[in-house]
Amino acid sequence: MKSKRFVSILVICLNAQGWFAAQASLAAMAQVERLDRLDRRPDDVDPVLWHTADPVTAIPRIEKELDSLTNQADRRFAENLVERLRSIKLTEQVNLSLQDALHRALLNNHAVRIQSYAPAIGIAGIVEAEAVFDAVFFMNGTRTIRDVPTATQLAGSKVDAFSIAGGIRKLLPTGMQVSAQWDVNRTSTDNQFQTVNPVYESAFTTQFTQPLLRNAGLDFNRSRIEIARNDRRIGEQQFRRELRQTLFNVEQAYWQLVASRREVTIRARLLSEFEKIYDYLWQRRDFDTYQIQLSQTKAELETSKATFIRIVNNVRDAEDRLIALMNDPALDLANDMEIIPEDFPTSSLVDYDPIAEVQAALDNRSEIAEARMRVENARVQVGAAKNQALPRLDLNFTYTVDGLGTNADDAFDQVTQSDFMEYLTTLNFEVPIGNRAARAAERRARLVHAQSIAGMKAQIEGVILEVNLAVRGIETAYQLIEPTLASANANEDQVASVIARAERKDFSALNQELGARNALAASRSALIDALVRYTLAIAELERSKDTLLQYNNIKLVSTEP
Repeated sequence: MKSKRFVSILVICLNAQGWFAAQASLAAMAQVERLDRLDRRPDDVDPVLWHTADPVTAIPRIEKELDSLTNQADRRFAENLVERLRSIKLTEQVNLSLQDALHRALLNNHAVRIQSYAPAIGIAGIVEAEAVFDAVFFMNGTRTIRDVPTATQLAGSKVDAFSIAGGIRKLLPTGMQVSAQWDVNRTSTDNQFQTVNPVYESAFTTQFTQPLLRNAGLDFNRSRIEIARNDRRIGEQQFRRELRQTLFNVEQAYWQLVASRREVTIRARLLSEFEKIYDYLWQRRDFDTYQIQLSQTKAELETSKATFIRIVNNVRDAEDRLIALMNDPALDLANDMEIIPEDFPTSSLVDYDPIAEVQAALDNRSEIAEARMRVENARVQVGAAKNQALPRLDLNFTYTVDGLGTNADDAFDQVTQSDFMEYLTTLNFEVPIGNRAARAAERRARLVHAQSIAGMKAQIEGVILEVNLAVRGIETAYQLIEPTLASANANEDQVASVIARAERKDFSALNQELGARNALAASRSALIDALVRYTLAIAELERSKDTLLQYNNIKLVSTEP
C-alpha cells in the first residue's frame, strides 16, 4: 500500500510538474506573441531602419499596438517607452534635410561671412598696388614779402614776390618718373636799376628721371601688383577652404544629431525593459528574489537611467551645434526648437580609385594652391630684394622753356615761341658703405622662399596622407555595416530565444534576458554608429580632395578682375 501511495504521489508530482511546465510554456508563448507585436520586425520594414528607428517613427507604431495590449505590465512598458521617446520633444518642431541645413549655413554662417570679405579685400589691394602708377596733379603757391637793409644800391631792400606752379607727374612701370610743370612768378622790388618792375616770369619744365640699377625694371616696379594679385587668389582659396570646412562641420553635426536621436530610441527601450524586469523582481522580493539580486538589478537600472539622461542631453547639444553652425535667423537658439532630420545615412557602396583620388586632391586642394602662390610671392620678393641691393644710379634729364615780360601774357607768349630754353642732364650715384641692410634683406627673402617651398612640399604630403586615410576610412566603415547589422539581427533573435526558452521567470532567466537586451542595444548602437561613420567617411574623402562643394552642387564664381 505504501508503494502504491508513493507511486500515486509521484504521478501527482509529475503531473504538477507537467502543468507548471505547460504554464511556463504558455507564458513564454505569450511573451513571444507580445514580442512579435513590439519587438519583432515586420516583414515590410527595412532591418536597418528597424534597428535604428527615430523617435518620430517609433512612437506611432508603439501607440498603435498599445490599445491591443491586455497585460498591465506590457501596457505600462509601452506607456513608459512612449513617454521617454517624447522626452526630446520641444515646443516647436522643424523638419530639416541635409541640403536645407547646408543651404542655411552657406547663407548665414558667421565664419563664412567673415571669410567672404577676403576676395573683395584682395581686389582692393590690387587697385591699391596699381594706383602707384596713376598720374598725380600738383599745384603750389608762394607769397614772399621781404624788407631788409642792403649794402649797395644795386640791390633792392624791399621785395614782393608771388609764385604759382602746377603740373602732372607719373611713375612708369620701368621706374621712370615723368613730370611736366608750369611756373608763373611775379616779382616787385624797389631796386632802381631794374628796368622791368614788376617782372613776370613764366617757365614750362619737363623732367625725366630713369633709375638704371636700383628701382629699375618692370619686374621690380610691378612686384607689388603681382603680390597683391596672388594675395587676392589666396583670399579666394581661404574663402573656399572655409566653405568646405563649414559644409563638413554642418554635415558632421547633422549626422551626429541623427545618431543621437536614434540612440534615444535604443536606450529608451532598454531602460523600459530594465524597469519592467525590476518591477517584476520587486513584486517577488518576499517570495523567491534575494535582496542582493534586487540590488544588482537596481544598480543596473539606475546606470541605464543615467545613460539615458546623457543621451537626451546629447540630442540637445547636437541640435544646438547644428543651429549655431547654420546661424539661420528663423532658427533661434533661445527658442525651444526640436530639429527632426529627414535624411538617413547611406549604406550604398562607393566606387573609388585611390590613385585618382590622390590626383584629384593634388589638383583641387586649396591649401596646395595657397602654398604655390606663397612660393610665387616669395620668389617675387627675392627679385625685389636683389634689386634693392644694387647701387643707386639715376639718369635725369630736364628741359625748360622760359619767358619774361611786363605781364603774365607777355611772359606766356615768350614761352610759346621757345626763344629761351634750358637743358640739364645729371647722373646720380649712391651706395651704402657695406650695403649690409640690403644684403640682409636679400638673404632673408631667399630664406623665406626656401621656407615656402618646404611648406608646399609638406602640404602636398599632408594632403596625400589625408586622402589615404579617408579612403581607408571608407573601406573600414563600409565593412563594419554588414557585421553590425548581422549582429543586431542575431541579438534580436537571441532575445526572442531567451524569452521563449525561459521555463520560469526567476532571477537567472531575467538576468539572461537583460544580458541579451543589453547586447541587442549595443549592437544597434554600433549599427547606427557604423552608418554615420560611413556617411561621414564619404564626406571626409570629398573634403580631403576639396571637391565637397561640387559634391553638394555648390559652384563658386571667380572674382578675377
